Amino acid sequence: MKAGFLLITLILLSYITMAAPVSEFSFKEQGYQDFYINGFDKYDCKKFDFILNQDLNSAVFPIFSLNAEFSPKTESEASIFVFFNDDNSIAQLKSTDFLNNIARIWIPREKIAENNNLRVCGKTSFSVNRILISANSEFGVYYAPFFPEKDGFKLELETYQPIVGVPFRVDAVAKNYGSEDSEVSLSYRRGELEEWLEEITILGGETSKKGIVPKCVERDVNTDCVVPGEYRISYSAVANKAVPMTLLPAQLGFVNTFGETKKIQSDRPSIEAFEPKHSISAQIFSGNDKHLVGETILLKVKVKNTGKTKISNISVDLQTGLETIGEITKTIAFLDADQSTELSFNAKGISKGEYSLGCTATYNNKSIECGQTSILLESEELSGEILIGVGFVLMALAVFGYFYFKKN
Repeated sequence: MKAGFLLITLILLSYITMAAPVSEFSFKEQGYQDFYINGFDKYDCKKFDFILNQDLNSAVFPIFSLNAEFSPKTESEASIFVFFNDDNSIAQLKSTDFLNNIARIWIPREKIAENNNLRVCGKTSFSVNRILISANSEFGVYYAPFFPEKDGFKLELETYQPIVGVPFRVDAVAKNYGSEDSEVSLSYRRGELEEWLEEITILGGETSKKGIVPKCVERDVNTDCVVPGEYRISYSAVANKAVPMTLLPAQLGFVNTFGETKKIQSDRPSIEAFEPKHSISAQIFSGNDKHLVGETILLKVKVKNTGKTKISNISVDLQTGLETIGEITKTIAFLDADQSTELSFNAKGISKGEYSLGCTATYNNKSIECGQTSILLESEELSGEILIGVGFVLMALAVFGYFYFKKN
């Protein structure tokens, strides 16, 4: 049973990662031969002409699979340039851009015509005096996952101006604009970040995950992808210093339509952290469950030191439409970092209605308004419903008494 399940899983994954081409041919099949550039510091080009009688929409992707070899050394300043239907290069490649002698070049769809000219040029160097442009190079149109360079993998931040010490959320989001699902691995380099960027700390969450990014979810009438498939990791971070900084990129690994594992990096957002505007917070609330006209109301103010140092002489002033009983201003001698305390005040109201409760906390020549609340003052008068109920009870007692004494 387990073996059968494993086989089904492998078949499904192979479907995800190895989509069949819409069309594909090698240039050897078109009658072309291998092309060599020999000598030191030499530049030469090979043209490949072909006809494509096929309508291309945004759900398919034209790709040139360039097969080339650099010798005698593989790493050097030798380069290959690719041109398609004009003199503007669509790729500039070094030997390090090739995997098993093949580089995949995505051709802009708008450049495709019925009659096409593909030109591959190479320039040797002093350590590479031979470049082979193989006729086994292929052109094809494919259904494929697609993560565009600008929008395909991004870091999305809850804020780009975090407050020092206040956590904020970071999402690394893979966005698949292609026509095939893709198996991916997302990761954020937590260790490197904390080693090289001490101004920020990752607090927790998902910093790595594997899964499937769905293909494009919605396309418009022109088949352009307007809602890409998404897959993400989410974690929280906190700024340690009030400075500008640039975040390190997240990593995305995926298997392309040719079965090759590719790795790309996200963007690197720039943020600037700031010290909090205030080092304390204050909230006023009522200590009574019910508020009646003329009765004493207990008001409480919770004050907390949200900073990192001790704060002394914090003054709190009530701001209400009620009549204060006793002190209207109280002072807290000091609060240590992350310490909180409550102050109690007494007040009363002389008329019914809704009252807004507020206060002002002053410290270190700064003032902060308390978080406000409101209360509703009611009178002790019996409500109309209660009076009607009492009336019915009295009437019932009167009727009962009348018949009782008449009988006797």
